[in-house]
Amino acid sequence: MQAKETLFDDLVPGRAQQSQVPLCQRTYSWTEKQLAQLWDDILEQAELVEPGDKWSTHFLGSVVLGPSPQNEPTFPRWLVVDGQQRLTTLALAAIRDHIADSEPDEAERVDEEYLINKRRKGADRYRLLPTQADRPQYAAHILDTPADQAAGDRVTAAYRFFRRKLVEANNPASPEDVFRIEQAITSRLTLVAVTAERGDNVHRIFESLNNTGLKLSQADLRTACGLPRRGSHSPH
Repeated sequence: MQAKETLFDDLVPGRAQQSQVPLCQRTYSWTEKQLAQLWDDILEQAELVEPGDKWSTHFLGSVVLGPSPQNEPTFPRWLVVDGQQRLTTLALAAIRDHIADSEPDEAERVDEEYLINKRRKGADRYRLLPTQADRPQYAAHILDTPADQAAGDRVTAAYRFFRRKLVEANNPASPEDVFRIEQAITSRLTLVAVTAERGDNVHRIFESLNNTGLKLSQADLRTACGLPRRGSHSPH
């Protein structure tokens, strides 16, 4: 098992890969309360420093990853045992669509860097593959495909939340603001990534981090992973 502090940028490298949410995982469950807290944290980081300055960060939480049985040398696949709520990239999909008309090249860049595997087909096209019940709605927003609006309603609600917030934050006098928001998401929200090796029991690792009688705080989690404690963090 390895544990390290990382950024979204580091979890989604340039080459094709996929993070898979196992079928046994719960569906996407964040409500507007959690989304609003995340948005506040994003805006705080977007407004604190100039683009390119990575000194300011906000600790978002943890993810527990394990190698997928479907792993391939040329196409790494990882199981997201914990942390799918933090990795579901609907905010980046909302940014892509927000700038699609005004900045089509930048929208394509966001799509290819964070959302899709351009040269893959079918389920392999997604950089994040949600659990089965969420896939139709997720596909509707990532690949603009039809979906039953009655299913996966929290996925759609999250996407619409971020689209609405981007419109509210839009400043015609400062068109770079949306790119500061993108940078805040990809380069200023830090995560503790606990990565299991082949043969490790990833579910036992998850239980040991979270089921110790009392729910671990994020500061406790950092200590358990051998990382320095920081100040208080938002409860994501």
